[in-house]
Amino acid sequence: MNPYTLIGSKLGTTEAASLSQRLTAWHDAMVAHERRLRAGRPGASCDDECAHGQARALWVEAVTTFGERAHELSFLRSRADEQAVDQALADSFPASDPPPWTLGAVSSHSN
Repeated sequence: MNPYTLIGSKLGTTEAASLSQRLTAWHDAMVAHERRLRAGRPGASCDDECAHGQARALWVEAVTTFGERAHELSFLRSRADEQAVDQALADSFPASDPPPWTLGAVSSHSN
């Protein structure tokens, strides 16, 4: 079972199941896209419509829907600009109530 389906089924909501299906399709498209890029095929460049461009929005949605479990999705997380996305999410919470996924987290990013 793939990790997207596993997390979605454990949460048991319609929203989680729907996101799991979209993430599975995105993952397959991302793998194919990266293979084309590595092979240097014509027309394989990145733009906002490629799977890379979708990673940020999907990561935000995954964190919102799956909570802390989203951090298990290392492939998705690695394709999104995690630092920028996490900052945008953190900015949407009051300073007195930080988002739960940041509590006790150690950033792997250098400033």
